[in-house]
Amino acid sequence: MRPPADHPDPVGYALGLAAGLAVDAVVVYDLATVDNTPSRVCEMFTLETVCPPTIWAASRPDEADHAHPDHRLTVPEAARILQQHIACRALECPRKASAYSRLVKAGKIVPPTETPRERAAVRGISFPPRPSDSLALPPVPDLRTLLAVLDGLADPDTHMFAVRMPAGADG
Repeated sequence: MRPPADHPDPVGYALGLAAGLAVDAVVVYDLATVDNTPSRVCEMFTLETVCPPTIWAASRPDEADHAHPDHRLTVPEAARILQQHIACRALECPRKASAYSRLVKAGKIVPPTETPRERAAVRGISFPPRPSDSLALPPVPDLRTLLAVLDGLADPDTHMFAVRMPAGADG
């Protein structure tokens, strides 16, 4: 990818796109491509250089780095936290959620009226659910069993828990 020619921070532009795409690694030709600052990239991603072939591991922050702040954030602090936690999701990172909330209350951010899934659909981007989002549905009885239960409930002579089941019906 190439940032716009007049962009003042091409590395920051690329890192913002990479964070938005939720990539795990950034591959570049050499360190000059990232202004000889691998640490800037490794704050969020693993960096891989082609020449020389080297892998720079992403730093893994402590849980304390993502905890709610212990004081009321100022607007500049909240803005800095959003930049530092660009790869985090506000639903999963309490520090980012606090910063986002502070900037909304200060009128610096207007929350979107559409969900991320709706925004992705408008742009034609697939939005698959995360594994934690998918819920397994319980097994559903077949139609014959449902009809037998309904018949049993409608029959005044049948006790509620003694429903006649047709032969071969799973229950």
